[in-house]
Amino acid sequence: MKNSEILRKGYKMFTKRSSKMIFWFFLSALLTNVSMYTNATTNTAAGRRPPGAVEKCLLVELGLREDVNDSEIIQLLDISEKRILVTTLIRYRKISSAVPKLLQIFNDCNTVLPEKLSVADALCDFGNKEWMPTIKSLSLDPNSVIARTPLKIKVAGLLARAGDYSQFEILKNSLTDTRDYIRSKVVYELRNFGHKTDPITDSAVKLLTSVAISDTVPKIRNYAIESMEKIAKEKPEVTAKIIAALEANKDSPDKDFRIICKTKLDIYHKKLKDEKKK
Repeated sequence: MKNSEILRKGYKMFTKRSSKMIFWFFLSALLTNVSMYTNATTNTAAGRRPPGAVEKCLLVELGLREDVNDSEIIQLLDISEKRILVTTLIRYRKISSAVPKLLQIFNDCNTVLPEKLSVADALCDFGNKEWMPTIKSLSLDPNSVIARTPLKIKVAGLLARAGDYSQFEILKNSLTDTRDYIRSKVVYELRNFGHKTDPITDSAVKLLTSVAISDTVPKIRNYAIESMEKIAKEKPEVTAKIIAALEANKDSPDKDFRIICKTKLDIYHKKLKDEKKK
Protein backbone atom coordinates (compact mmCIF):
# COMPACT_ATOMS: atom_id res chain seq x y z
CA MET A 1 0.00 0.00 0.00
CA LYS A 2 1.36 3.42 -0.96
CA ASN A 3 2.08 6.08 1.68
CA SER A 4 -0.63 8.33 0.26
CA GLU A 5 -3.26 5.57 0.52
CA ILE A 6 -2.21 4.72 4.07
CA LEU A 7 -2.27 8.39 5.04
CA ARG A 8 -5.80 8.74 3.67
CA LYS A 9 -7.04 5.71 5.61
CA GLY A 10 -5.23 6.83 8.74
CA TYR A 11 -6.79 10.27 8.57
CA LYS A 12 -10.25 8.79 8.09
CA MET A 13 -9.66 6.60 11.12
CA PHE A 14 -8.64 9.71 13.04
CA THR A 15 -11.80 11.59 12.08
CA LYS A 16 -13.98 8.66 13.11
CA ARG A 17 -12.22 8.19 16.44
CA SER A 18 -11.39 10.87 18.95
CA SER A 19 -8.06 9.35 19.99
CA LYS A 20 -5.53 11.84 18.66
CA MET A 21 -2.79 10.09 20.61
CA ILE A 22 -3.29 6.85 18.70
CA PHE A 23 -3.48 8.70 15.42
CA TRP A 24 -0.33 10.69 16.07
CA PHE A 25 1.77 7.59 16.66
CA PHE A 26 0.15 6.00 13.59
CA LEU A 27 0.89 9.03 11.42
CA SER A 28 4.36 9.44 12.85
CA ALA A 29 5.23 5.83 12.06
CA LEU A 30 3.94 6.18 8.50
CA LEU A 31 5.65 9.45 7.73
CA THR A 32 8.98 8.93 9.44
CA ASN A 33 10.64 9.76 6.16
CA VAL A 34 9.40 13.36 6.15
CA SER A 35 12.61 14.88 7.50
CA MET A 36 14.73 12.80 5.12
CA TYR A 37 12.47 13.75 2.24
CA THR A 38 12.57 17.47 2.96
CA ASN A 39 16.34 17.44 3.39
CA ALA A 40 16.91 15.51 0.17
CA THR A 41 14.67 17.50 -2.16
CA THR A 42 15.14 20.93 -3.61
CA ASN A 43 12.93 23.41 -5.37
CA THR A 44 12.96 23.56 -9.14
CA ALA A 45 14.55 26.47 -10.99
CA ALA A 46 11.11 27.82 -11.82
CA GLY A 47 10.03 27.80 -8.19
CA ARG A 48 8.51 24.99 -6.16
CA ARG A 49 9.22 21.38 -7.14
CA PRO A 50 6.29 19.26 -8.39
CA PRO A 51 4.36 17.70 -5.46
CA GLY A 52 4.96 14.03 -4.69
CA ALA A 53 2.32 11.40 -3.94
CA VAL A 54 2.11 12.06 -0.18
CA GLU A 55 2.06 15.82 -0.64
CA LYS A 56 -0.75 15.49 -3.16
CA CYS A 57 -2.69 13.37 -0.68
CA LEU A 58 -2.18 16.01 2.02
CA LEU A 59 -3.43 18.72 -0.33
CA VAL A 60 -6.52 16.65 -1.17
CA GLU A 61 -7.33 15.91 2.45
CA LEU A 62 -6.97 19.58 3.33
CA GLY A 63 -9.01 20.71 0.32
CA LEU A 64 -6.15 22.73 -1.13
CA ARG A 65 -5.08 23.25 -4.73
CA GLU A 66 -1.53 22.41 -5.80
CA ASP A 67 -0.60 26.07 -6.34
CA VAL A 68 -1.76 27.12 -2.86
CA ASN A 69 0.55 29.74 -1.38
CA ASP A 70 2.42 29.49 1.91
CA SER A 71 0.25 32.02 3.73
CA GLU A 72 -2.92 30.07 3.00
CA ILE A 73 -1.35 26.89 4.38
CA ILE A 74 -0.13 28.64 7.54
CA GLN A 75 -3.61 30.05 8.18
CA LEU A 76 -4.98 26.49 8.39
CA LEU A 77 -2.89 25.91 11.51
CA ASP A 78 -5.65 27.71 13.40
CA ILE A 79 -7.94 24.72 12.78
CA SER A 80 -7.03 22.15 15.42
CA GLU A 81 -8.64 19.24 13.56
CA LYS A 82 -6.37 19.87 10.57
CA ARG A 83 -3.24 20.95 12.42
CA ILE A 84 -1.23 17.72 12.23
CA LEU A 85 -1.81 17.35 8.50
CA VAL A 86 -1.08 21.03 7.91
CA THR A 87 2.13 20.77 9.90
CA THR A 88 3.18 17.76 7.84
CA LEU A 89 2.51 19.72 4.65
CA ILE A 90 4.58 22.61 6.00
CA ARG A 91 7.45 20.19 6.51
CA TYR A 92 7.14 18.81 3.00
CA ARG A 93 7.10 22.29 1.49
CA LYS A 94 9.81 23.64 3.82
CA ILE A 95 7.73 26.69 4.74
CA SER A 96 10.14 28.35 7.18
CA SER A 97 7.90 31.41 7.43
CA ALA A 98 5.56 29.22 9.52
CA VAL A 99 7.99 29.15 12.47
CA PRO A 100 6.44 32.07 14.44
CA LYS A 101 2.97 30.56 14.11
CA LEU A 102 4.25 27.11 15.00
CA LEU A 103 5.89 28.48 18.14
CA GLN A 104 2.69 30.26 19.10
CA ILE A 105 0.75 27.00 18.80
CA PHE A 106 3.40 25.01 20.66
CA ASN A 107 3.37 27.42 23.59
CA ASP A 108 -0.43 27.54 23.78
CA CYS A 109 -1.61 25.65 26.87
CA ASN A 110 -4.64 24.44 24.93
CA THR A 111 -2.55 22.61 22.33
CA VAL A 112 -2.81 18.86 22.91
CA LEU A 113 0.28 16.66 23.09
CA PRO A 114 0.03 15.05 19.62
CA GLU A 115 -0.13 18.52 18.08
CA LYS A 116 2.80 19.72 20.20
CA LEU A 117 4.91 16.81 18.98
CA SER A 118 3.92 17.43 15.38
CA VAL A 119 4.82 21.11 15.72
CA ALA A 120 8.09 20.30 17.50
CA ASP A 121 9.06 18.03 14.62
CA ALA A 122 8.49 20.85 12.16
CA LEU A 123 10.36 23.37 14.30
CA CYS A 124 13.28 20.94 14.48
CA ASP A 125 13.33 20.82 10.67
CA PHE A 126 13.87 24.56 10.65
CA GLY A 127 16.62 24.48 13.29
CA ASN A 128 14.47 25.87 16.10
CA LYS A 129 15.10 24.42 19.59
CA GLU A 130 12.75 26.48 21.74
CA TRP A 131 10.45 23.47 22.10
CA MET A 132 13.08 21.28 23.74
CA PRO A 133 12.69 22.18 27.46
CA THR A 134 8.95 21.52 27.38
CA ILE A 135 9.19 18.19 25.55
CA LYS A 136 12.10 16.97 27.65
CA SER A 137 10.30 17.88 30.87
CA LEU A 138 7.28 15.85 29.75
CA SER A 139 9.45 12.90 28.76
CA LEU A 140 11.11 12.83 32.19
CA ASP A 141 7.79 12.80 34.03
CA PRO A 142 7.10 9.11 34.81
CA ASN A 143 3.37 9.84 34.91
CA SER A 144 3.22 11.55 31.54
CA VAL A 145 1.63 10.01 28.48
CA ILE A 146 5.01 10.11 26.76
CA ALA A 147 6.69 7.97 29.41
CA ARG A 148 3.87 5.42 29.44
CA THR A 149 3.41 4.93 25.70
CA PRO A 150 5.46 4.29 22.52
CA LEU A 151 5.56 8.06 22.12
CA LYS A 152 8.72 7.94 24.24
CA ILE A 153 10.47 6.39 21.23
CA LYS A 154 9.41 9.25 19.01
CA VAL A 155 10.48 11.83 21.58
CA ALA A 156 13.89 10.20 22.10
CA GLY A 157 14.59 10.49 18.39
CA LEU A 158 13.18 14.00 18.18
CA LEU A 159 15.46 15.22 20.97
CA ALA A 160 18.42 13.49 19.31
CA ARG A 161 17.70 15.35 16.06
CA ALA A 162 18.16 18.55 18.04
CA GLY A 163 21.41 17.34 19.61
CA ASP A 164 20.13 15.97 22.94
CA TYR A 165 21.12 12.30 23.17
CA SER A 166 19.96 11.77 26.75
CA GLN A 167 17.11 9.42 25.82
CA PHE A 168 19.32 6.79 24.16
CA GLU A 169 18.63 4.14 26.80
CA ILE A 170 14.91 4.31 26.02
CA LEU A 171 15.63 3.24 22.47
CA LYS A 172 18.12 0.61 23.55
CA ASN A 173 15.62 -0.98 25.92
CA SER A 174 12.81 -0.82 23.37
CA LEU A 175 14.74 -2.92 20.88
CA THR A 176 13.85 -6.01 22.90
CA ASP A 177 10.15 -5.44 22.17
CA THR A 178 8.53 -8.35 20.34
CA ARG A 179 6.32 -6.03 18.28
CA ASP A 180 7.77 -5.40 14.83
CA TYR A 181 6.41 -1.88 14.49
CA ILE A 182 8.05 -0.85 17.75
CA ARG A 183 11.46 -2.16 16.70
CA SER A 184 11.03 -0.52 13.30
CA LYS A 185 10.37 2.82 14.96
CA VAL A 186 13.36 2.41 17.28
CA VAL A 187 15.67 1.56 14.39
CA TYR A 188 14.48 4.62 12.51
CA GLU A 189 14.98 6.98 15.45
CA LEU A 190 18.50 5.65 16.08
CA ARG A 191 19.63 7.31 12.85
CA ASN A 192 19.32 10.62 14.67
CA PHE A 193 22.24 9.72 16.94
CA GLY A 194 24.85 10.46 14.29
CA HIS A 195 27.62 12.72 15.56
CA LYS A 196 31.23 13.10 14.44
CA THR A 197 32.76 12.88 17.92
CA ASP A 198 30.13 11.94 20.52
CA PRO A 199 30.64 8.32 21.69
CA ILE A 200 26.86 7.83 21.69
CA THR A 201 27.15 7.39 17.94
CA ASP A 202 29.29 4.27 18.38
CA SER A 203 26.68 2.86 20.75
CA ALA A 204 23.91 3.56 18.24
CA VAL A 205 25.87 1.94 15.42
CA LYS A 206 26.55 -1.11 17.59
CA LEU A 207 22.81 -1.56 18.16
CA LEU A 208 21.99 -1.02 14.50
CA THR A 209 24.66 -3.49 13.41
CA SER A 210 23.17 -6.12 15.69
CA VAL A 211 19.68 -5.50 14.32
CA ALA A 212 20.94 -5.54 10.71
CA ILE A 213 22.41 -8.98 11.23
CA SER A 214 20.11 -10.68 13.70
CA ASP A 215 16.55 -9.30 13.58
CA THR A 216 14.03 -11.86 12.38
CA VAL A 217 12.31 -9.40 10.05
CA PRO A 218 14.16 -8.56 6.78
CA LYS A 219 12.51 -5.14 6.50
CA ILE A 220 13.75 -4.17 9.95
CA ARG A 221 17.25 -5.33 8.99
CA ASN A 222 17.02 -3.11 5.95
CA TYR A 223 15.84 -0.15 8.03
CA ALA A 224 18.85 -0.67 10.31
CA ILE A 225 21.21 -0.52 7.35
CA GLU A 226 19.49 2.64 6.09
CA SER A 227 19.91 4.24 9.52
CA MET A 228 23.59 3.34 9.51
CA GLU A 229 23.90 4.98 6.10
CA LYS A 230 22.38 8.15 7.51
CA ILE A 231 24.87 8.11 10.39
CA ALA A 232 27.76 7.49 7.96
CA LYS A 233 27.11 10.93 6.48
CA GLU A 234 28.30 12.35 9.79
CA LYS A 235 30.83 9.61 10.57
CA PRO A 236 32.22 8.05 7.35
CA GLU A 237 34.08 5.24 9.15
CA VAL A 238 30.69 3.61 9.78
CA THR A 239 30.70 2.65 6.10
CA ALA A 240 32.82 -0.43 6.87
CA LYS A 241 30.12 -1.72 9.20
CA ILE A 242 27.46 -1.04 6.59
CA ILE A 243 29.35 -3.13 4.05
CA ALA A 244 29.74 -5.93 6.61
CA ALA A 245 25.98 -5.88 7.28
CA LEU A 246 25.24 -5.97 3.56
CA GLU A 247 27.60 -8.90 3.11
CA ALA A 248 25.83 -10.74 5.93
CA ASN A 249 22.49 -10.32 4.16
CA LYS A 250 23.41 -10.71 0.48
CA ASP A 251 22.02 -14.26 0.48
CA SER A 252 18.87 -13.42 2.45
CA PRO A 253 15.86 -15.67 1.69
CA ASP A 254 13.85 -12.47 1.25
CA LYS A 255 14.18 -11.68 -2.46
CA ASP A 256 13.68 -7.91 -2.24
CA PHE A 257 16.12 -7.53 0.63
CA ARG A 258 18.65 -9.76 -1.13
CA ILE A 259 18.51 -7.62 -4.25
CA ILE A 260 18.87 -4.43 -2.22
CA CYS A 261 21.95 -5.77 -0.43
CA LYS A 262 23.67 -6.98 -3.59
CA THR A 263 22.94 -3.73 -5.42
CA LYS A 264 24.28 -1.61 -2.56
CA LEU A 265 27.37 -3.82 -2.26
CA ASP A 266 28.15 -3.24 -5.92
CA ILE A 267 27.83 0.51 -5.39
CA TYR A 268 30.02 0.54 -2.27
CA HIS A 269 32.70 -1.69 -3.82
CA LYS A 270 32.84 0.49 -6.93
CA LYS A 271 33.13 3.59 -4.79
CA LEU A 272 35.96 2.09 -2.75
CA LYS A 273 37.73 1.00 -5.93
CA ASP A 274 37.45 4.48 -7.39
CA GLU A 275 38.80 6.03 -4.21
CA LYS A 276 41.87 3.77 -4.29
CA LYS A 277 42.65 4.96 -7.81
CA LYS A 278 42.81 8.57 -6.71
